Amino acid sequence: MARELPKPPEAGILNALRFGTQTFRFLEGVQSRFEDIVAVPVPGRGPLVIVTNPSLVHEALSRPEDFPRVPAQGPSSMIAEQGLVQSEGDLWRQQREIVGDAFAGPQVRAYANTVGERVEGLAGEWREALESGPTAAADGGTATSAGAAPDTTRTLDRNLHREMTTLTVRVASEILLGEDIGRSMADRFHSWMSVAGDEFEFDASAAAPAWFPTPITAEFEGAAEGVLRLAELMIERRREAMARGETDSMDMLTLLLAREDDPEVDYPENQIRDEVATFLIAGHETTALSLTYTTTLLSWHPEVREKVRQEARDVLGDETPRHEHVADLEYTGQVFQEALRLYPAAWAVFRRTTEAVELGDYRVPEGSGVIMPQWSIHRDGRYFDRPGEFDPSRWAGRNPQSVEAYFPFSSGPHACIGRQFSLTGARLALARLAREFDVDVPRNALDDLRATPTLRPPEGVPATVRFAE
Repeated sequence: MARELPKPPEAGILNALRFGTQTFRFLEGVQSRFEDIVAVPVPGRGPLVIVTNPSLVHEALSRPEDFPRVPAQGPSSMIAEQGLVQSEGDLWRQQREIVGDAFAGPQVRAYANTVGERVEGLAGEWREALESGPTAAADGGTATSAGAAPDTTRTLDRNLHREMTTLTVRVASEILLGEDIGRSMADRFHSWMSVAGDEFEFDASAAAPAWFPTPITAEFEGAAEGVLRLAELMIERRREAMARGETDSMDMLTLLLAREDDPEVDYPENQIRDEVATFLIAGHETTALSLTYTTTLLSWHPEVREKVRQEARDVLGDETPRHEHVADLEYTGQVFQEALRLYPAAWAVFRRTTEAVELGDYRVPEGSGVIMPQWSIHRDGRYFDRPGEFDPSRWAGRNPQSVEAYFPFSSGPHACIGRQFSLTGARLALARLAREFDVDVPRNALDDLRATPTLRPPEGVPATVRFAE
């Protein structure tokens, strides 16, 4: 007979409030006290079921029919309801079959090469700004010397998260949707995502009954309209290009549009728009955040940054990063994997139950919200030695996919389809920037990370850029 789920000893409403207002601290406390799973009662709705055992996590994620996704509702439904990241069942299988080739080997190569070109452009922007800016001179004035060796006293202030968002959303739009949206639109998109982050931030409403209304701000409505308008414009331009016979691309949008008239394909209303909006966001957001957190960790661990720099100079030389460089950037890959462990951009996987089901030896009630937190499992000393330390060497000779307690890209049928994009592109971007620059981030920059559907810095991440010695 299945066991009832254990519950924390404190009152349910108090724990639910703690989850909403002190999310990461609460998850770490639950992780340390419950070996497998715990149910947090919430008045007026099903319990929050937090899975703390990675074996049970993978079991749940392998059974999407028993643990389906949480449907888009409230603010999120204003952007997309049925994209690949939200859909289930036959619709998900249809969409996954149609777009699969957009994430296959040739596209991974194209994605990596595009990252290389874009990060080379970003490096050029930083270099130009540093070379044209003032620097301290020996007499206390300023000096600007052209043609000299890079001056490491010159500095450049940047919002690191904005820079990484601009980089990654342009790559994602070009490779997945066939069109580089450009620097100006990428900056605007970052602003929309900042508004969305504020709207989706966890708060005390986690303890509210299911019927409790969710207010939507006018600012978010404007951001949602901006995303949808951009998606519709990109679709229309792609249709026109295809009608003129100007594309034979394997990008996701072209593949979707090519099947519009297929009698075996049934697109719900606004399906293609939902896919474009979904992948404008999902195609860049977690990679941008992960690059931000990895670069921050390199700033805090200069000995690791120096090893990345040396590997970059050995592998890249003076070349623009390309796909053929990826395999040789081995240590840089370990650094990125370790950053994903400590700061997983997707900090938890969310599922639900529509009827009572068994998970392991436990009975999970109907109507449960099921949370499988990478944040706390990745930091659990039962699964990782010295779990709070940033130690890329823990991944030397170790396949991350063989580590059950490590799942930054989720697992099961709905695991992240862009996993290989992220892993290859990140190596190139990190190596290229470290080859030429030191990016310094204050030690308190990640002290106030917010729980939204992703792990977000509320005001960006301030950084000072200078030439590396």
